[in-house]
Amino acid sequence: MRAKPKIRARDYVVLTWFFLSLCLIAIGPALAESGTDFPGTVLMVEPAAGKLSVKKDGGGTRFTFVVNDKTKFEGAGLNSLKDVKKGDNVTVNYVVTGSQYIAQKVSKE
Repeated sequence: MRAKPKIRARDYVVLTWFFLSLCLIAIGPALAESGTDFPGTVLMVEPAAGKLSVKKDGGGTRFTFVVNDKTKFEGAGLNSLKDVKKGDNVTVNYVVTGSQYIAQKVSKE
C-alpha cells in the first residue's frame, strides 16, 4: 500500500496563482474592448480619411476619432461612416491608442 502524497502549502500557492492567471487571461479581452463613451454632435465627417469630429453637447470638448474597418455602427440608417452627417447626435465609444482616438462603435440617437 502506498502512502498518500502530502500537499504542501507551496502547492496551494502555486495552484492559486495559476488559477488567477487563467482568470485574468480570460477576462483581458473583454476589459480591453470596453471603451469610453463620448456623446455629442457631429461637426465634420471625412469618409475618405476615416475621420469623424464630434463636439460634446453643453461643453467645448471636441474629439476627432479615427474610424476603421473594425468600427461598428448602430442606429436607424447608420451602416457606415458615409451615413453619418454633420449635425447628427451620436455617441462614440472609443479607445485611445497612442495619440489617436479609435472609434469602436458609433451610435446614432
